[in-house]
Amino acid sequence: MITISSTAKKSTIPPLVKISDVALVLSVSRQTVHSLILSGDLNAAKISASKCDRRHLRVTRKSLFEFYKKRFGHSLNRALENPFES
Repeated sequence: MITISSTAKKSTIPPLVKISDVALVLSVSRQTVHSLILSGDLNAAKISASKCDRRHLRVTRKSLFEFYKKRFGHSLNRALENPFES
């Protein structure tokens, strides 16, 4: 899980982010994140778990940062550094 702290930097967010973590960062539900993926607003990659043949979606870090900047007008780094100011 992504933790929001005053020392957060872009490098602390992994290249592929879980849906639940994206929902946490954007303060929306997981269903909303899935809707954003289906609409093309967020890019996601399918990760396959070989033992149970389940597929999991992960949002790309680049897509998350671009979406946040486009939607809120400032960088996600700024929001992570000052979570109550954005």
